[in-house]
Amino acid sequence: MLWISLAIASFVVVALAVWDQRFRKMAEPALSVLVAVGLISAFVVWWTDDNARPNEPLSPVTADRPVAAIAENQVRLDNLTFEKSTPASSYVVTGMIHNDSAAFLDYFTLDVTLDDCPDGTCRTIGRDDALIIARIPPGQSAALRTSLVFPAPRTGPPETPRWTTAIVKIQSSPAGP
Repeated sequence: MLWISLAIASFVVVALAVWDQRFRKMAEPALSVLVAVGLISAFVVWWTDDNARPNEPLSPVTADRPVAAIAENQVRLDNLTFEKSTPASSYVVTGMIHNDSAAFLDYFTLDVTLDDCPDGTCRTIGRDDALIIARIPPGQSAALRTSLVFPAPRTGPPETPRWTTAIVKIQSSPAGP
């Protein structure tokens, strides 16, 4: 209702400014006041409307939609290969992801540590992680390809690299409707 009143008042001010030469001097301040009232009322409506609604969770968990959890041992990685890429301290990782759970695998974080182990003595070069968007149905597999970047060692590239991988932060969703 307030918007309609402001629109009608603005129309009346403009019409009077067109028809009456003496009113033209007051038209600009009158329209400025109407615009200011409109902006203030819009801000008040926006402020009260936004604060009136309770915050809703993004994906509510209900009895008919249970949480589908996948354990770390239900996601397998096979045939992982680490190939040097550019720049020199980056690597491309390829392999296969297997979802051995009863839920959809949405995504997970792959945590990788690179050690250099010449002569059986290991020193850690660095650690990197990659978010893997998988979206794999239960019991199925998909190809994996991602990039990792490690700090460039001062002693040069690793002579005998050893890779340690871990799957962390698994996100899943129920398999049924």
